[in-house]
Amino acid sequence: MVALSRIPACFAWLTLLLFSGNGAGTALPSEFADIIARRFSRWDLNRDRVLTVDEINRSVSDVTLRDSEAAAIAALKRGLAGHSALAKGVSKDRLQQMVDDRDATGQELQELFKAAEKRIRLKQPRLFASGRPQLETIHQGRLGNCFVLAPLGAVLAVSPDRISQMFTSGPADGYYVRFGRFQIPVPALTDAELALTAGNEDAGIWVNVYEKAAGAAQQVIGPSAAAKGSAIDAISSGGSVTRFLSLITGRQIQRFSFEFARRHDSNARPYRDGLRQLRTWLDDARREHHAMVCTTRESRTPGISSNHAWAVVAWDNTSDVLTLWNPHGGNFRPAGSSGPVHGYPASQGMLKVPLADFVRLFSGMARETDTPAAGTRELPALPDPS
Repeated sequence: MVALSRIPACFAWLTLLLFSGNGAGTALPSEFADIIARRFSRWDLNRDRVLTVDEINRSVSDVTLRDSEAAAIAALKRGLAGHSALAKGVSKDRLQQMVDDRDATGQELQELFKAAEKRIRLKQPRLFASGRPQLETIHQGRLGNCFVLAPLGAVLAVSPDRISQMFTSGPADGYYVRFGRFQIPVPALTDAELALTAGNEDAGIWVNVYEKAAGAAQQVIGPSAAAKGSAIDAISSGGSVTRFLSLITGRQIQRFSFEFARRHDSNARPYRDGLRQLRTWLDDARREHHAMVCTTRESRTPGISSNHAWAVVAWDNTSDVLTLWNPHGGNFRPAGSSGPVHGYPASQGMLKVPLADFVRLFSGMARETDTPAAGTRELPALPDPS
């Protein structure tokens, strides 16, 4: 062991820090805490020495906040959402203490900060960096917004050009995003907003611009609570996947419930009739290139999340198998044989599920139709009990 007296003088300051006070180490402030110390006064818009939810939201929307500072404010927004510390505002010293604490909150804030820094560092500022939009590059972030990403993936699966045509350039580096008959203005995306929304690898920012437009739409068509806060807040905790499928396509949708599969044995006539109607319905959707989505309730199958929205990207009526896309993306390998017990192999969010399993594991699905969504968004649901 090297004696302390032999440590070079240039490290003396470090020795004092590490071994001062009752033999306990005193950690240096983290990069995150240092950013808070230097930039807090900029975020504290009313100069009352505490940071509020509204001030964090305004900072997230500030296009001049970039790089690590934007990562810090994004981490605070995500990590402190609903935290009691923000009820009346939180001081600079308290924030610094929180991010450097070794408790669960501190660890999560540090992880969020590092992830946000990485996202911002790897950003690709072009709208469509890979030429055409691709499904495989999308990865849902920490927002609970599968209900806006699943319809996007469903339309992308049947016609990438329909997605490309939704976007046009707007003023001041912003965009216009067309949802059916409506054109939604989207201000320039900020670094913090990029960090908070979905990942798209190096394929451009079109998914993030879409999410911001979807949030603006949700503030208008969603529950009253969605109108509060930012556009990103509006899509952060769930919503109607069928409503968004109708909104972005501009067409009425039709649901198909799988209640018949839960109520009846596979040998029962209502089950057989329901499956027969579903096959015909899927054949029609495939022939007409209609976008389709599906949802789960509670799931115990590994790799299939509960209360989650998915895109149906293909239907093979010869093998009776559907190909689904999970907005979270990623890969999955079952611990045993493929099926409801161990799950289904997934690559880049894509997995194949036999129709007989599908109707047991999922709650139902919906598809777009050729009927414009004028006045009503839905046609009568199926299966037809007659």
